[in-house]
Amino acid sequence: METTANPQNSRSPVVDLIWSHSTLCEEVYNLLLDENRILRGSGELAESGVLDKKRMLLSALDHSLQQMRQAAGAAKLVKTPALKSVATKAQRVLLKAMLLDKENEQLLLKHALSSSSGEVQIIPKPTAKQVKKRYETQN
Repeated sequence: METTANPQNSRSPVVDLIWSHSTLCEEVYNLLLDENRILRGSGELAESGVLDKKRMLLSALDHSLQQMRQAAGAAKLVKTPALKSVATKAQRVLLKAMLLDKENEQLLLKHALSSSSGEVQIIPKPTAKQVKKRYETQN
């Protein structure tokens, strides 16, 4: 288990902003876990409210990023152990969320293909002669 000192004890506003951003990232990760469970099961996201929650968290993340950019631009950042610890934690959560989101995209695609009507038509790659003929008829 990871033991990280609570950076809330420090006085740096940037550390506090990164800490709150990290908390938002954990919320996103937990929501992606819920989405993953739904996609592995029924695949019905519309009824679960996940998309609405994603929109709300996206807005909160945008606001958090804007605050961090303003704070970083206004003050010279001193790389303290607390800052490094919080930033590393936030990066880890973001990477986990990105990997899970990629898996969810693949599950969404799988559900979309399986729910489409009929067979999936595979179009063969055109030959050089077909491409040449097509370009000649277009010009």
